[in-house]
Amino acid sequence: MDNSVHHQPGKNAVTLVRWSKKPGQDPIVRFVLFSIFGLLLCLMLMVFLPGLRSFGALVSFTAIFAVILMSPTVSSQRRFTQGLTKRINDTIAEVTSTPGDQLSVKQFRSLIKSGEQLALSVSGVPGLRLHVERAPVRDKNAPEKWSAVFTVIPPENGTASFDRLVAAAIGTGPDASTTRTDPA
Repeated sequence: MDNSVHHQPGKNAVTLVRWSKKPGQDPIVRFVLFSIFGLLLCLMLMVFLPGLRSFGALVSFTAIFAVILMSPTVSSQRRFTQGLTKRINDTIAEVTSTPGDQLSVKQFRSLIKSGEQLALSVSGVPGLRLHVERAPVRDKNAPEKWSAVFTVIPPENGTASFDRLVAAAIGTGPDASTTRTDPA
């Protein structure tokens, strides 16, 4: 049974990537859970190993145990975020025709946390925005669904005036001058 509300991007929006995050995948939550498990394990091992019968050994064992078990989670999350950032950067380079407009992983995480929009230009013309949306979910334990979205912002004067401007610039529209001479 799908517990999420189906979220469709708006009329002027295109979804680049979608991903989901299950509750409990946060490294801090995992560190706390592994610390509690390490503490219980250390308390049981104190019966058999007299070297663990001090407070310093207890804290050290608990922390090292949690870090060792948590490190695969952190590295897999880092690889996943780098992969998402690469896919978004490839799309940005393809759409904007400027490979210099690249997101770093840190900037991508900032977009996820803040929800702010990143303004991009297509061949020097502004009007494209990248932002990350969180789709609403019905159940508290359902996975969070996220998507990176391109939104196109139409020009302030409307598309008709923009089309006339482009036509005038290339000299093929109805407002173009008829006195052009052919150099041949």
